[in-house]
Amino acid sequence: DKYSQCSGWAISLPISQQEKYQTSLITNHHVIEDCLNGVGEVMVKTLGGEEFSAYIDRWDKKNDLAVIGTTVKLEPLQLSEWMPYAGYWVMAVGTADGYEGSVAFGNVLNITDTEVLITAAISSGNSGGPLVDNEGKVIGTNSWSAVKEQYNGAKSLDAMCIGIMECDGKTYWKWD
Repeated sequence: DKYSQCSGWAISLPISQQEKYQTSLITNHHVIEDCLNGVGEVMVKTLGGEEFSAYIDRWDKKNDLAVIGTTVKLEPLQLSEWMPYAGYWVMAVGTADGYEGSVAFGNVLNITDTEVLITAAISSGNSGGPLVDNEGKVIGTNSWSAVKEQYNGAKSLDAMCIGIMECDGKTYWKWD
């Protein structure tokens, strides 16, 4: 059987089958892409190794984000109220190359309207995991690693406002 292992994080976000699936998870579109249109199956595996059923609620291919509903009860992570800036400390959490619970530290190099460019190492399996700040609050979703450069990228909370969640304005953070 062909399968891939990636990461995701719990968020307080309404989903279409809330009664059956207690928890909403954020991950990347490229993580669930092969499971769309009934082609594959999505399962959620906890750090303890237990597997739970899940379904794909919605996705935003352009911004490489997706929402999954799962039957496992998980505490949602808090979102940072503060926009990250260059030098901001970050931690990328996920399943780097299949090593569950991997953590990589770094800092923000820069941000764009939809991405946070970081020095924290991201590799295959980290996709969809949370990028958190020094208070443990989410500032983005780990998304890609550069092949020739020494930085990686996460989709920002602003990117989530475009197609995944409803925000007060067009963006999550207030841009000056």
